[in-house]
Amino acid sequence: MAEWNEKEAELARREALLAEREAQLEKEQAELEARRAQGEVGKKSLLNNNDPNFVNPKEKLYDKFPLSVHQMDIIIGVLFALIVLFLVLGMTHTSFFGLFGG
Repeated sequence: MAEWNEKEAELARREALLAEREAQLEKEQAELEARRAQGEVGKKSLLNNNDPNFVNPKEKLYDKFPLSVHQMDIIIGVLFALIVLFLVLGMTHTSFFGLFGG
């Protein structure tokens, strides 16, 4: 019987701690929501002037092509590497086709 009372007391203590933690989490969540709502209103960036219909220019570019963002990033990276290659070859006066034994 004493063990049963100890278990009941332990369960009641755990239940109280859990209720306290849940109340604390709800309070923190409400504070976070309040800060998020306040931060979005006054937050400006270089291109964003608080226009509710603002779309990042990079997203506008990606919307014109039926590719994923990852695929577009790969294509842009390859094109950038080719530009750098031709700039280096131009500065060293090396023929591009000479690289392939031509």
